Amino acid sequence: MTKELSPRDLKSLINKDDRFKRAEALLQNRWESLLLDAHFGMTTITREDISLARHLIDAEVISTVVDLRTFSGIKKFIMTNQSRLSEDVIRTLKEPFL
Repeated sequence: MTKELSPRDLKSLINKDDRFKRAEALLQNRWESLLLDAHFGMTTITREDISLARHLIDAEVISTVVDLRTFSGIKKFIMTNQSRLSEDVIRTLKEPFL
């Protein structure tokens, strides 16, 4: 079922702001591309990145290479990006399946 984006998330989508670019890079498995752009600063994946990425998936407004809907997809994502994830972010990723 398609969900609507919150006003803040919709604004990020429309403006293609840094929040959106981080979530898009996460979903397209292009996180490394952000590291080349110094203005993004933080190279770790945050809970905010995960949250917006999930909202974009639920609203079906972006295509994705990364699977954040299944436990096996989450496990693969964690294995691939472990060096960029805090324990708190890993817990957030697994939360829907616990």
